[in-house]
Amino acid sequence: MKSTMLGAALLAIAGLIPATGAAQDAQTLKIATEPDYPPFEYRDTDGQLAGFDIDIGNEVCKRLARECAWVDQPFDSLIPGLQAHKFDLVNATMTATDARRKIIDFSTPMYIVQVKLMVRKGSGLQPTAQSLKGKRVGVQQGTTMETYARQEWAPQGVEIVSYPSHTNAFVAMASGRLDATFQEAQSAVDGFLNKPEGANFELVASPLDSPILNQPIAMGIRKGNPLKVEVDRALESMLADGTLQGYARKYFAEGNIAFPGAR
Repeated sequence: MKSTMLGAALLAIAGLIPATGAAQDAQTLKIATEPDYPPFEYRDTDGQLAGFDIDIGNEVCKRLARECAWVDQPFDSLIPGLQAHKFDLVNATMTATDARRKIIDFSTPMYIVQVKLMVRKGSGLQPTAQSLKGKRVGVQQGTTMETYARQEWAPQGVEIVSYPSHTNAFVAMASGRLDATFQEAQSAVDGFLNKPEGANFELVASPLDSPILNQPIAMGIRKGNPLKVEVDRALESMLADGTLQGYARKYFAEGNIAFPGAR
């Protein structure tokens, strides 16, 4: 997303929590997120963190009898920051891909979300290389949607345009600089389609069957960190007692989220 220096400057200006130093208090969990991705993680009208992942993280802290300390971090610096011991967990709608598993651990799977193409109404565009050839498609840097689009569509003549956040892509879409954006379906609904500027746009219903896109969302944890055992136990209990499913009903339209079986 942003360079390290620029990102730090912007965070300082915004008065956000600095991502510096490892967690010092054993009773505190530092959890990193990027709050620019509703309904998963965002700031409400009072500037407070809110969203599905925030609810999940706060409940995990509660069940572990820990204090949550949320760290605001650009998405593509989440894994480097985790490896550098700047925080304990990553909870930012991060897909547990095979590539990421090589460098960090993941919690037990939390949920799986629908990924869809957003287009202008009446465009007829579909999420295929043939349909999108010669078109400009916006994605967020560092996401599985970017990986998929660059692997499957770019070699066939589709121009993939990466942005620091989906908010930037939505602005470009509204102004006509993009033909489509590619993201989790509910994020497009909450971040754009439910707003006045999204009135002339829609999600393409065609599902995409790809192992890149259909892997579960999980919390990122440093390799070998024994905290994983505690976090897994908390998340599994939340799946078993319906807590995660209850949170989902606050934020998601039916069919836009699915849950693994509790273990």
